[in-house]
Amino acid sequence: MAYSFCGFYVAKADAKLFNKASQVVLVRNDDKTVMTMANDFKGDLKAFAVVIPVPTFIKKGQIHISDKKIIDHLDAYTAPRLVEYFDRNPCEPRVLYGMAPPARSARQEARRAKKNSHGVTVEAEYTIGEYDIVILSARDSRGLEIWLKQNGYRIPDGTASVLGSYIKQKMRFFVAKVNLEEQSK
Repeated sequence: MAYSFCGFYVAKADAKLFNKASQVVLVRNDDKTVMTMANDFKGDLKAFAVVIPVPTFIKKGQIHISDKKIIDHLDAYTAPRLVEYFDRNPCEPRVLYGMAPPARSARQEARRAKKNSHGVTVEAEYTIGEYDIVILSARDSRGLEIWLKQNGYRIPDGTASVLGSYIKQKMRFFVAKVNLEEQSK
């Protein structure tokens, strides 16, 4: 999970979230990267929120709501085509090395959480279209986990260990939830 993590959904209280598929379009040109995301979230919009690690501070003018037709067009254009490949022996033993980072001991995690209980900074808050967006930075993954929980978000188990690698890289977190008032317009 840590090697492919691109964000996670969070919910208020004990809400049930359902998402069959998420689509991500990533475009890079020189030093500029644009990421477009779409999902098929099913459930109570009051419960929806998403947390995405981002490498830099994101300004309000850098956030836009795209037309879903663009993603649908790219999806159709890049869809798999029927091809035939030769498969190796499926019974051949496979040895996988270095797939998962070593787990920290509970004592190390407890010491770490105690040292910086929160350390979360709200760097910016925006309303873009029907979304309320918060840009966060954190000194400690456990502190970010506590902040999310104290702000009413139910997050997946093990979130702190996954967030830790992003915090060490000085990444920020893009947190978006639906603004029901704006969405109903």
